[in-house]
Amino acid sequence: MKIIRRQYAHAVTLVEVIVACVVLAVAVLGVLSYQYHATRRTIVARDKLTATRTCRLLMEDWKSNGGDENYDPSALELGFVSTGTADRYKIRVNDLPMVASLSWQDVDKDEDAGVTLREIRVLLEWRQDRQDDTIRTQDPAFEMTTYVRRDQSAG
Repeated sequence: MKIIRRQYAHAVTLVEVIVACVVLAVAVLGVLSYQYHATRRTIVARDKLTATRTCRLLMEDWKSNGGDENYDPSALELGFVSTGTADRYKIRVNDLPMVASLSWQDVDKDEDAGVTLREIRVLLEWRQDRQDDTIRTQDPAFEMTTYVRRDQSAG
């Protein structure tokens, strides 16, 4: 009797299929992880851009009012609402609830020239989870400071 041996040179073994599936799964997980993190970073960047633009709007308007200590951004009629605390306002821009805190201080005064230099500061805070709730210490914030001469402005 003659024994016939079959050769499987063109076939794929089960081990090769499993190895290929594992490699493919690792590649897919890497791509999905990258996509998740890229989407998350895009949301964070958009929130920071929204806060920066809102802060700049407040700063420019307040500066045009001479850094007036009685400045009220709700007069802009853009959605700023007083929180009940002095110089703190809530606003929602691009579905991002933020809290704006305004502060000022006179840093220098020239009595002879009648010039007062005032520092004005806007601090915007928002929750990282985008909830309309109390701001926590780990939540992001954006602060902008500038100076205004009280004699050259409406103030």
